[in-house]
Amino acid sequence: MRVLHIFTNSHLTNGASVFEYRISQKLKKCGIFFDYLVTEPPTAEERERYENEQSIIYELPIDNKHGLLVREIKINIQYYKFFKKNDYDFVYADTENGLRAIHLLMARFAGVKVRVVHSHNSCLQTSSKTSRILSRLLRHVFWFSATDYFACSDLAAEWLFPRKVYKKHLYKILKNGIDLSQFTYNEEVRKSIRDCYGIRNEFVVGNVGRFMPQKNHSFLIDIFVEILKVVPDARLMLIGTGPLEDEIKAKVEENKIEDYVIFVGNVSNVNEYLQAMDVYLMPSLFEGLPITGIEAQASGLPCFFSDSITDELSITSLVHHCALEASSVKWAEAIVKYRGLGRKNVKNEITKAGYSINATVDELRRFYFEKNK
Repeated sequence: MRVLHIFTNSHLTNGASVFEYRISQKLKKCGIFFDYLVTEPPTAEERERYENEQSIIYELPIDNKHGLLVREIKINIQYYKFFKKNDYDFVYADTENGLRAIHLLMARFAGVKVRVVHSHNSCLQTSSKTSRILSRLLRHVFWFSATDYFACSDLAAEWLFPRKVYKKHLYKILKNGIDLSQFTYNEEVRKSIRDCYGIRNEFVVGNVGRFMPQKNHSFLIDIFVEILKVVPDARLMLIGTGPLEDEIKAKVEENKIEDYVIFVGNVSNVNEYLQAMDVYLMPSLFEGLPITGIEAQASGLPCFFSDSITDELSITSLVHHCALEASSVKWAEAIVKYRGLGRKNVKNEITKAGYSINATVDELRRFYFEKNK
């Protein structure tokens, strides 16, 4: 059985793509394979990685020479021709954008039987008000183009799905399950990562996320500046890359804290970097239900999330929500109280809440085999 996933690119640089990749590694053991239709060319390394997983990557290039309307007309014609030519019974759109409703409509017109939309966020990652309004309007098309609705949280469902789907709860919560064995605390791993950056007993605050407006890195820096006033040798570890990275680096320089902020970049062993941290900080403006927030909890880290992030992420006693309206001083005061505390094992809490990757894989396996009858 083969399932076609629609993605912009095949980069493993956000929670949704990493989640799908990990799930695919498990599902292929059940005879369910994921293929990918992307609109940005994959690198040679990415193509090799997916081919090693027995997945196929198709490219559907976008013509960006014209405006949004002409571009979408052209790309939807391409989607229709692709779905018509390639014999897929399952098309899966993991998205935050209502434009995907039209792409799934092309799949319906081409005769694809099962068309899944999976909402992984609670807003559109763009500063364009027009794009957000357009996405909200187009979400109603999912009523005609999708056959099944998945969401990582109720907040993510409310953002993307037609009102009647959300109000009548015609969707399924698919939890962002993780491999808990990868996040078990290990003192040797902690020391190894910290040694790489010359960190000994310093208090380390960490964050994992793309440098996008949504992640609110600017406020994160404000908070860390206040932490340094109380803990002068503290460190801030930022994992990820993105369009705002240079802007945040400039802010770090303006505050003269370059020696205390570590820009790690993208890494494949986030689980090991979490071991090196003492507190996890996520002051995001919006989220669906961030996988990194679950991973941080699984690592036993005290977690400080903004109050804009759904309470559904509070799956363990390690979570603390702070108001976005609160000052950076208030955030810092709350965080430094957790300096010097040991790790807490919350594996049983996470498993009980259903956030084990095995539980998620079992649910998807049942879904696909039931739909394939």
